[in-house]
Amino acid sequence: MQQQFMGLTMPVFTAFGWAGEEQALKYALSQLEQFINALHAALPRRMQTHLPFFGLNPDSQIAYLASSQDPEADVYVAFIARPLSLEMQLSITDQMALGKALRAADGDPERWLKLLQALPGEWTLHIKQMEVDPESGERSSYQDLFKDTVDELDQEAVQSLTSRASFLNGEPQWVMPLFLSRRFQAEQVATMGTEIVRVMAERVTELETLFEFMTGRDARPKTVKAKKSKAARAPRKAETLDPDKQFIYVTKLKPLHIRRGFVNLTPQHWEFFADTARATTREITVTFEDNVDKNSSVWRLSSNDMARIVLSEAVQGWLEDNFDPDDRVQVTATKTESDEIEVVLEPVE
Repeated sequence: MQQQFMGLTMPVFTAFGWAGEEQALKYALSQLEQFINALHAALPRRMQTHLPFFGLNPDSQIAYLASSQDPEADVYVAFIARPLSLEMQLSITDQMALGKALRAADGDPERWLKLLQALPGEWTLHIKQMEVDPESGERSSYQDLFKDTVDELDQEAVQSLTSRASFLNGEPQWVMPLFLSRRFQAEQVATMGTEIVRVMAERVTELETLFEFMTGRDARPKTVKAKKSKAARAPRKAETLDPDKQFIYVTKLKPLHIRRGFVNLTPQHWEFFADTARATTREITVTFEDNVDKNSSVWRLSSNDMARIVLSEAVQGWLEDNFDPDDRVQVTATKTESDEIEVVLEPVE
């Protein structure tokens, strides 16, 4: 029979410090699961939309609110109960999600710092440098790039940190997991009873602007969809193109592509972008309408070698404003004389 949720009482916290107390741990995990269910229901609608998935991972003993069904595939908020504390942790461990977040921070480090330091309470930022085994894909810890309270960051330090972290995360041998955490004393949490749900809903909501900045989901006024008022062009024919210098590819966009800001190509396309045999990413210039963007890239997905264009915040905004699910987009990729890659994105009929 499931226990009634009475709050995260002290037995919940002490259970995680015992060895062999199976029933105590089972009780603690059931309370943690009920807590995360109630917490998601108490979130404002906008945060529920940002973090639609929630649950408990009994293996890692972590409750979570997540952007993706697989929490570690995107940004997620974890709640970790320990004997003396409840830790709330904004976590990004997926390399593609990290690439987007770190590019956003590197592109506007002043704003990123202001958002971090505007958070109420004492928050700790931890950016790890981890080495990726080229054969197995397993990660091993190399060093901490930064591990301290956000108050210890200044403008000069944050510019150096974001630049280095973004660069390293774009290299195939490195990944730079990011954790932003705040701890609450176990006794303080235990005295709140069921009120802990309301309090933590407020703490999660305080992350909204930072979350939107790091995921490229900034609230911005939506423009009238230009594709409906402009004549969409017909796909160009590619028979006369030199395949070593240029290709044209038309693909249909799914809701996830538009929401997350990427365009899938095929495994055959990766050879066009790869500058070395071991490369897994390539920086590109993207042209859309009359705009030129130099903050996007192409990734080779290790699972199936598919090439994926990962769009910057600016290009993702254009994609959201001008495309609906099942619309088609034409990708024209050109290799310049200086061996740079230029990609033009256009709607097609």
